[in-house]
Amino acid sequence: MPDRKVADIMTRDLTALTRETSLQQAARLFSLMRITGLPVVDDKQHVVGFLSEADIIEAISPRSRDRSGIFVMDFGEIARKMHRAGDAAVRDYMTEHPITVAETRDIGSVSEIMLTEGVKILPVVRDDILIGTVNRADVCSALMEDHWES
Repeated sequence: MPDRKVADIMTRDLTALTRETSLQQAARLFSLMRITGLPVVDDKQHVVGFLSEADIIEAISPRSRDRSGIFVMDFGEIARKMHRAGDAAVRDYMTEHPITVAETRDIGSVSEIMLTEGVKILPVVRDDILIGTVNRADVCSALMEDHWES
């Protein structure tokens, strides 16, 4: 089935975050659901952002290098940032205006977007309303199935 579309492989779970969700709540949800990110929606289910594990890690993990280029951890700073970030809102750390795809998009073009943009999950929309997500594992499986079927 080389002409498969996003609708054929997407996850239709509409779990999403709001701008007001705390980073701590988001991190717990990621862990519970074993996912790496979620769309952020407004009250009409329009995708307004995306929050990933990387965004949370960036929020709480200061990065610094000494002159030799060796990574140096400041554990006191990490503790301070973790305390502040736990109650911080998703709106302060999300990627605004994320890439979204339509359910009618072909899987090959979605794989190109994921590779080019370095994203693991894309929100799927219909008329700008969130209807699901598609992730790299879904795309990889579909591409492998298509390869072996042809």
